Amino acid sequence: MNRILVFLLLACSFSSHAERIKLSTVTLEVPEKAAAGNKTSIMTDGVSTYSFTRLRADSTAYIYYYSFKYGKALYEFRETCKADIWEWLESSYKPKTARKKEFKNFKIESFENLNNKLLDMKMQKFRIEYDDGLRKLTLIYKIDETTQFMASVKSAFPAKDFLAAQDTLVSILESAGLERATLFDRKAVVNEGEIAKHINHYTVKLPFGLSNDFDNPVVAVDEKDNIIIAFAHADGSEVFIVDNTFKIKSKFHYDRLIHKIEPIKDGFFALSSDDYNLLRYDIYPSMYLTKHKANGELIFTQSVFKKDNTKAPGNQTFDFYSRDNVCLEIADSIGIVYTTSEKRVGMANVVQQGAYKTFSVQTGFLKKGKKDLWHVSHCFGQKSVRYKDNVYLYSIGDNDPRGLSLSKVNLTIHKDSTDSSSFWHEILVPFNGILGDNYTADSHISDPIVWNDMLYIALETEENAKTNHDPNPRSANRGMNDIFIVKCDLEGENVKVTQLTKTKFVEEANPKIGIVNGRMLVIYNEIKYSNTGLVNSIEEKYVYLDERIMRETKAADLNSHYVSEEREACKMPDSGINRDGNEFVHLSNGRIVWVRLMRNTRELEIITIDG
Repeated sequence: MNRILVFLLLACSFSSHAERIKLSTVTLEVPEKAAAGNKTSIMTDGVSTYSFTRLRADSTAYIYYYSFKYGKALYEFRETCKADIWEWLESSYKPKTARKKEFKNFKIESFENLNNKLLDMKMQKFRIEYDDGLRKLTLIYKIDETTQFMASVKSAFPAKDFLAAQDTLVSILESAGLERATLFDRKAVVNEGEIAKHINHYTVKLPFGLSNDFDNPVVAVDEKDNIIIAFAHADGSEVFIVDNTFKIKSKFHYDRLIHKIEPIKDGFFALSSDDYNLLRYDIYPSMYLTKHKANGELIFTQSVFKKDNTKAPGNQTFDFYSRDNVCLEIADSIGIVYTTSEKRVGMANVVQQGAYKTFSVQTGFLKKGKKDLWHVSHCFGQKSVRYKDNVYLYSIGDNDPRGLSLSKVNLTIHKDSTDSSSFWHEILVPFNGILGDNYTADSHISDPIVWNDMLYIALETEENAKTNHDPNPRSANRGMNDIFIVKCDLEGENVKVTQLTKTKFVEEANPKIGIVNGRMLVIYNEIKYSNTGLVNSIEEKYVYLDERIMRETKAADLNSHYVSEEREACKMPDSGINRDGNEFVHLSNGRIVWVRLMRNTRELEIITIDG
């Protein structure tokens, strides 16, 4: 009789978990009834990682999401994304006094020791929620170095039903398997036109997948032409050192989120933060300057800007993890950290002192030379370039001033003095629109370059910057962006702005510029949207310009391994942001280096272009 009962229980269990669903990294068996017609959904949309007005569809935080109602509970499964970090830290357990009494209704131990090789003893965090009879248990499992998997169960029914629902969740999790990317053989990349003779493409296989939550890498080249590549994620940064044959020679993990790297002899400096800054949570992380040996070993660390605990943090609108985030430059033995990690309330004092700090490469921050740079309010982007003893700092501001600004800091003066004559500030491109409208959150800039004693930068924004007129639901407070090239002399004067693209229904984005054989090379994306605002297609283009910013060639397609990647291998969407990659860096022979994470998340593509 007992054998018959056991057989019936096994048969019921098997038949109730008949449908295997595929997320980005994990596969699961879910109840057949749920998969056959209950409320199920797979969401393959992204979450903005720039600012609260950036296009959701532009993010590479590609969330595979599966949810269904089964019995007396709601179940949800997905890989985590950066937005989960602050959501996780926000406490939603109510009331606090009932915690001990209520805790018995949550079977935490059952989820720690699962009968599953993938998830057994991999539970990293859990969160319990209780509010007036509504219970929810959320679990995070760390699958490998960079991939986290989230599962939750929620029920408003009595405790006994919630306990039974947790048993069902255990059985679902014990069916978990790994969804590995399929890597295909690569065909040679064929380009046409001017760039064909000057471009090469390489793929680098990674020791593990870089999850589904990566944006652009931070890339630098050291004195031996080793390429330092850092990817930040929920638990820190994974750093790969690639040699001049484009093979990984070493790798290491760093616990903070690296935003910028500047190589020095036998090592490098890094600028990083301990948390993500998502504006809707009004939380601002601390930032750190660190010095490392070539193998990543930490030499020293210093706090740049500390967390802002003020009561009115809304005036500081900045996302530390964006394309246009922070600047780190070194001239001789002096370096500079530049970021809008400050807050100003009305005419009151700056809460976080200073927008930039200077430091010695030997001893760290200087006691002198610490000054509040010209304030750029609501600053959404910073870029920099060093030329001789000067560092040129670009900012996109959205209030005062509103537009693209340029400042210059002479580090050789600044290391010995706080003399304000060591910097100046100019507005290069004013933006139209209402002050504080946050329109410029969607404007971006390339890394600037110096060419024949003139400064150049590519600006992605909307012509005339008129706000609130585009019906596209994915287009927050703006129309379709175009590319502008901004040129000025080394004193910030004689400014010339040339509109490179002008299309009504196509958006041009992600501009990058570099000097190739005496001409300016511009690479950018053309993004076409459907009638519902979703991205229809993305094409990569390139064009050559002369010193006057006049076209020397027509815009042509740029082919790459990324463009031709097999759809079956993709774990991330074909988004404009993922295509962006790093800002151009250079090898000692002048060749441009451009790094991108392939959509299969298991390979990098490294593109080199003659400089």
